Amino acid sequence: MLSSTSSSNERLPRGEWVRVLLGALLICAVFAGVLELRLAARGYRPAVADSEELWAHERQRAADLGDKALILVGASRIQLDTDLDTLRAATGLEPVQLALDGSSFVPVLRGLADDPRVTGTVIVDFMPRAVSEWDKEDAAIHYEADYERQRNRSSINAQASENVLTRLRARVLRSYADGATPLNSLLKRVLSQDPVEQYLLMKPDRSRLADYARVTMPDFYYGRVMLALGREPVLEAGTPISKVESDLRREIAAIEPADPERFRARLPDLNALVEKIEARGGRVVLVTFPTSGLVHDIDERHYPRERFWDAFTSGSTGRTLHVDDDARLRGFTCPDGSHLDYRSRPAFTRALADALGLSRDGAGTQATAPNR
Repeated sequence: MLSSTSSSNERLPRGEWVRVLLGALLICAVFAGVLELRLAARGYRPAVADSEELWAHERQRAADLGDKALILVGASRIQLDTDLDTLRAATGLEPVQLALDGSSFVPVLRGLADDPRVTGTVIVDFMPRAVSEWDKEDAAIHYEADYERQRNRSSINAQASENVLTRLRARVLRSYADGATPLNSLLKRVLSQDPVEQYLLMKPDRSRLADYARVTMPDFYYGRVMLALGREPVLEAGTPISKVESDLRREIAAIEPADPERFRARLPDLNALVEKIEARGGRVVLVTFPTSGLVHDIDERHYPRERFWDAFTSGSTGRTLHVDDDARLRGFTCPDGSHLDYRSRPAFTRALADALGLSRDGAGTQATAPNR
């Protein structure tokens, strides 16, 4: 038995353990390098994964920036269609991306209205469904509620600090793209005979880029149309495109419009949120974003413009802009019917800044002013 006074050095393992450790590190480095090269060869790019922590960090910025903030609120359309670098250069303001895929703008706008520190410009990706389904449970309502619970600054910043290395790793390494792990990337993206294309890319500023050259068209487009109809995006193999198109058109023609009374009943609540932000010097603009083809037809069947948008603007206290009313905006086409390709984003964003009267050079005309 070793005495209590024996040297601890005598207990260390003997042998060339330093070389073993260095060898193991070298093997790991080689594996990581080869994995990155293989992922690059298959077209994968580094990308962060969206998270509640990342959203909360941007939500904090929306408050900290004061009147310098240009806050984007809504769902996937404003997230994929707007280029934040272009907005920054065009407006001189600092964009903050708070959109959440598949979620309502209402909970986030309500949180901004209730936060006295928010005095910037808010652009809302307006969708009538969000007003009709005012209190629907989705990610936005939970993200905003969690943010409010930990609203003190140190808590938010401490959480953000813990995730700095995670976000940095995802920005640089393809093996961690989209929240994956090296093992997942090896099995599902390198060794798989049929890997899923990475057509969506999340940037550290929470904007997303869609590259529709990476998907199979028109199958992908028709799949998006089916999603808009509320069903699984499954095309039966061998079905002629002409039949797919005609079947979908028949289904769209049978859509019954949503109840406009539920929509109108909530408009005073929406106006109250807008007025609360503008009363302290902020600005709110409610904008419709581009849609194309059958997705556009579906939106129009569910929420006919004259019953919803026109009713909204006639009593709105905020500024409004419909994409179909501005020649600079209505020429853009969505490859999947609902979102712009990343190559169109800068041009659309410049046109949007002009149409909203936000460009620093004074180009363009302002969105429709409040009706008072």
